[in-house]
Amino acid sequence: MNSKIVESREIVWCNDEDRYVLIIKENNEVIGLNYMQGDELDLLKEQYDYIDYELTDFYNAVKDRLSGYCELDRINQAIWAHFQFRESRDLREYNNKLNK
Repeated sequence: MNSKIVESREIVWCNDEDRYVLIIKENNEVIGLNYMQGDELDLLKEQYDYIDYELTDFYNAVKDRLSGYCELDRINQAIWAHFQFRESRDLREYNNKLNK
């Protein structure tokens, strides 16, 4: 029998990163990502069960430049880099507001 997964949705626990990652794929391409730090699966399902399009676009833009044993390693690297990007951006915007 010949078969192919056309669409999938996974929630993966990443013990080393202390987070759950939501991964949605279509034809084996990541079309949606989100994550939540911590181990409360019910909270992830209630409050983070949606696609973070900015993170997804970031991952798809940089995935070929990331190293890692597997796709999940590259996703976690992208999550950390994107988190640091958002933190820097938000701090800069906050400081700009204070200086006006």
